[in-house]
Amino acid sequence: MSLPTWSPDGTEIAFYGRRWPPPTGHRNPNDILQALCTANADGTSAQPLRYTVCTGKCPDPPYQIVWLQPNALLFLRDGDILRIAPGSKPQKIARINDFSFVTNPTGTRIAAGAGSPSCLTCSGPVTILDAQSGALVGTAGGRKLDNVNPSLSPDGTRVVFERNASDDSGHTFGIWTAKTNGSQLRQLAKVGEHPLWSPTGGKIAYVAFAGKSVALRLVSAGGGKSRALVPRNVENVFGWSPDGKSIAFETGKGSIGKLAVVDVATGKVRSLLQLYYAPTAAWSSDSSELLANTVPKTQKCWSTWRVPADGSKPTLISSCSS
Repeated sequence: MSLPTWSPDGTEIAFYGRRWPPPTGHRNPNDILQALCTANADGTSAQPLRYTVCTGKCPDPPYQIVWLQPNALLFLRDGDILRIAPGSKPQKIARINDFSFVTNPTGTRIAAGAGSPSCLTCSGPVTILDAQSGALVGTAGGRKLDNVNPSLSPDGTRVVFERNASDDSGHTFGIWTAKTNGSQLRQLAKVGEHPLWSPTGGKIAYVAFAGKSVALRLVSAGGGKSRALVPRNVENVFGWSPDGKSIAFETGKGSIGKLAVVDVATGKVRSLLQLYYAPTAAWSSDSSELLANTVPKTQKCWSTWRVPADGSKPTLISSCSS
């Protein structure tokens, strides 16, 4: 399973699945049985969602899956955001100029950035949409810069994002906030990337270079002096726990790292699971565990783990050998 995500009540997971092992002989990967699927949180009773099963000339797999309150999924495929409820056909609700999107914790708003280092004419604002209909709520940041990696405030009325030059100069302009109608644009940090708004609203986490390493920093959503929460060796940040007390991240260097969580109040870091190629991790709704996905060097498919945040033993729920 790839792109696993929790249901809002924590009892199920959604993922994109392909037949494993694949059929013998040469075959186009998009001609192998695949579907958007759901399963119990322990990986049992996996089943495809109706209208998403494909066996030939299939589109590329989705880039992202988000489970909305109370019982609908959003997924991103080739720039289109599609919404699907069990038993219904997927409905395109919007098209974005980005490889990912975010929602606020209550699932009422969507935000997507614009701009790509490989495209010098793709600069544009952050776009904020209604998560149910896809209707435009507003834009922020203007068209002169790349406005990317947005994150929404809990109530969906504000957005934080990263701004970069739209040419090939490599110039960056740090972290900015604005209302979702584009007003009150202000710089929050002069240097930084990948901001994440706390689900409790008061803090924003972001990453910034610290010498030859990368630090995870915190700043008040209202502005002010930032502080280093994890001073070095931050490889990737997966997100805040829903209760706002912890942040999950990957620590390490190169292709092998570790899933870790940091206590926002104390700065204490706890390592949880070794990670390999292209890992992902998603919090459960009660902040007690994470759903981690990675490809070990000895395998050719994803391994999915339920990982308690308190450091208890992880549980493997899906792999090539399970």
